[in-house]
Amino acid sequence: MTGHAERTRSPLTRLIAKSFELDSLPTFLKQLPTFLLYMAAVIGSFLIPGLIVSNLAALVVGAILILGVTLFAGIVTLRPALSHLALVVPAVDFVAIGVLRFATGETQSIFASLVVLPVLWVSSIAGRRYVAYAIAGAFTSVILPVLLGVHVEVKADEIIRAAFNPVAFGVAAFVVNELARQARRQVKAAQLKEQVSATELTRAAAVQRAMLPKDGSSLEGFDVAGVCVPSKSVGGDFFDWYPADGGLALTLGDVMGKGVGAGMIAATARAVMRSAVDDARPTVALERLAACLNTELSEEAAFVTLFHARMTPDGRVRYVDAGHGLTLHVHADGTVERLASLDLPVGVDDQVIWNERELTLNPGDMLLSFSDGVLDLGDGTLSAVDEVAKIAAASGSATEVAHALSTRASRRSNPDDVTLVALHRQPVSAAH
Repeated sequence: MTGHAERTRSPLTRLIAKSFELDSLPTFLKQLPTFLLYMAAVIGSFLIPGLIVSNLAALVVGAILILGVTLFAGIVTLRPALSHLALVVPAVDFVAIGVLRFATGETQSIFASLVVLPVLWVSSIAGRRYVAYAIAGAFTSVILPVLLGVHVEVKADEIIRAAFNPVAFGVAAFVVNELARQARRQVKAAQLKEQVSATELTRAAAVQRAMLPKDGSSLEGFDVAGVCVPSKSVGGDFFDWYPADGGLALTLGDVMGKGVGAGMIAATARAVMRSAVDDARPTVALERLAACLNTELSEEAAFVTLFHARMTPDGRVRYVDAGHGLTLHVHADGTVERLASLDLPVGVDDQVIWNERELTLNPGDMLLSFSDGVLDLGDGTLSAVDEVAKIAAASGSATEVAHALSTRASRRSNPDDVTLVALHRQPVSAAH
């Protein structure tokens, strides 16, 4: 459940969440900007005219401090068990920046702004006490040059600056801490909402799976199997079969679209199709479905393609194809006939008339209907139908062909729902 919720979180939500978590970034990466800017300040103090080195020994000590704590940050990153020591890094940064200021002009150093980096690091951690820690660190960086330069006369404006800077950094620390707190609260609310949505999707997917037929045909001499691999938690495809007038009714539908909306339409379509079980004419089921869904489908600019058939025990199949066109009659001798679709899908026009057609399943024949997601298991075009036909012709049962295609679908990420249903009339020797 946690893994599913994590996957369904939006990229922006994940980014905000990680931005305000102490352990979201490796300690070394959080330290790297401070290290690079610090070393640039050290090098610039030697090379840039106008910058001074007021105490070479202190400059060397500061460089050693920043290098050592950066190496320590790398160790903490590589050894998560030491993560509780991560705050040592910004603490040393505060001291090193104070030493740098003393070494590059003492209280007049231009590098006071470096303090903002460890201030942001510390103050973004959850808890008001980290504001106090950030202020204390900023005060350390500001006062250290004064303490180290005891031999130098400190002017009044320098004392005022030393007192004012920690206040300014303290205000910044409080603002950052508050923004981080609000962001965490918003992220938590978004996470809870997404977890609820994920739970609802999981339940909807479970209900949708439960509605699919599980058992093969109880009709002697025939076996039937189907599979549906949705591209999302809930899919817009469905298949169904059920006893009808001593024979079998079989349906495969494909709702335009994916997700919960398409899944709801698919569930409704399945129920309405089943309501016509007492009428042997397959067109009646589609007429009822159109009467039920045409208005809703028109408003949503959606439609449903369907293949629906009624079979008698002697192998006579009466069927109707509403814009589907992906049904194969695989003969026992290996030849394959694709059943043409000349009628429109449900939801395209209120005045559609569907035409009933008929075929005969002889012993060894198979009827296979599938959604266009199956085409994506090949090259995504109608030429993939030939590959599906070869798989069906080489299979000895409906279960075998369903297993072969579902195995292929489960090995990849599918852009569309992969659904199929197969009805196989067993050879005479197998039936007896």
